[in-house]
Amino acid sequence: MAQTMRTQCTSGTAVSRKAAVASINRTVARPFTAQRPASAVVRANEVAISRKTFVARAAAAAETPSAQQSGQTKEWAALVCNCDFFFNDPQNESVAEQLRERVRFFKEQNRENDFYIVPEPVWLDKKFPELAKQVKRPCVALISTDKTWITFMKLRLDRVLRIDLKDMSDTEVLAVGGEVPEFKPVGNWTAPYARYTPGWWNVFLPNH
Repeated sequence: MAQTMRTQCTSGTAVSRKAAVASINRTVARPFTAQRPASAVVRANEVAISRKTFVARAAAAAETPSAQQSGQTKEWAALVCNCDFFFNDPQNESVAEQLRERVRFFKEQNRENDFYIVPEPVWLDKKFPELAKQVKRPCVALISTDKTWITFMKLRLDRVLRIDLKDMSDTEVLAVGGEVPEFKPVGNWTAPYARYTPGWWNVFLPNH
């Protein structure tokens, strides 16, 4: 009797296992093909097109001459103020170091200098007579083709006049009409280093 029951249970278990196995839907293996799925082909084409576009743009940029190489006139901007205020006021004691650091940065980036100090700029009275009346003489102009940097220096110096030198050639912009005068030290020197030697600005004059 017990043997008969064990036989029935064993046979019942085998049948249930077969039924469970039969109920599983196995994925049929796809035959190998050298062709990519459609989505993969589309992605590959998109990548190829983007690479071609990138290469074409890079080549166009490399072939396009710069404004200086093509002889185009650069657009300059200037900050104009009294010489004594620019060179001798304790408020501007760090100007010399800022300009020297900018020169160092340009050398590291293999870039040409794009800023100069122009004493008594000729274009001030010639092109902007009304603005010239607002500046105490002798005056000086800090000029550059980097208008963002000029704006930064305007905020740094504060009491200066900002002028955009549009439609002016390099020769006109860099024309010097005078010299930086000698100054007597005024005010308290608050920097932890000694005053810069007078004439430090000469290296920033045009055609120096």
